[in-house]
Amino acid sequence: LNQRPQQLDNDGHSIGPMGPWPNAARGDEVLVWTAQCGHDGYGSEYPMVRARGLLPTSARDMIDLLLDSERVKEYNKMSLGRENEHFFAKGVHNPSKCPKTNIQGEAKIVRSRSQPPVVRKPVELRLFLHARRLDSENDDEGSKYLTIARSVWENEDGTADAQAAEATRCEMLLSVNLIRDVSYRGEKWCEITSLTHGVSPGIPIFIARKAALMAAEKYIRDIRSVFEK
Repeated sequence: LNQRPQQLDNDGHSIGPMGPWPNAARGDEVLVWTAQCGHDGYGSEYPMVRARGLLPTSARDMIDLLLDSERVKEYNKMSLGRENEHFFAKGVHNPSKCPKTNIQGEAKIVRSRSQPPVVRKPVELRLFLHARRLDSENDDEGSKYLTIARSVWENEDGTADAQAAEATRCEMLLSVNLIRDVSYRGEKWCEITSLTHGVSPGIPIFIARKAALMAAEKYIRDIRSVFEK
């Protein structure tokens, strides 16, 4: 960002290269960052990656895409499918809490598999996924949504289930998506900011760091291509 202050100034929204601004990314660019945990602990040796980009759609349509397990293959070409195993609450657009679970938004357990190139066995994730709409300060601000997910692949006895042997089980320590409506060139777009911190057994750290950065950027670009059709 420090290398392009004039570009941000010309947009008419920023005070300087470090903001504030309505949206950090412009056009088709995707911003990516990586960092290490500030303390020791399980998985702390693996990088945390943040990515941000603009999408030519509304925040509402974007969250609907992310929560629809039947549409995962539209933006993840390596996906072998995602299955909803259990719902705790449904209705991400509902501002009220579920009377039975006291959960606002949608909460479920999903199992997904993908087949990356040059990898013999499929890669599997089993996640608890929660998504909800955030409050907006005014009507001009538009809609905002937050998703949070983490792995829950252990059974009650602390082991993986029988299906785990058919795939390489990876662990997602944290996955977050913040999606909000923004105005871009006079049109209603949305901005997505993603944060991921995962554990990939058997992959060297320096390879994991490079792969995580590439995957974060590709994730946003592939979703963008869905709405550009």
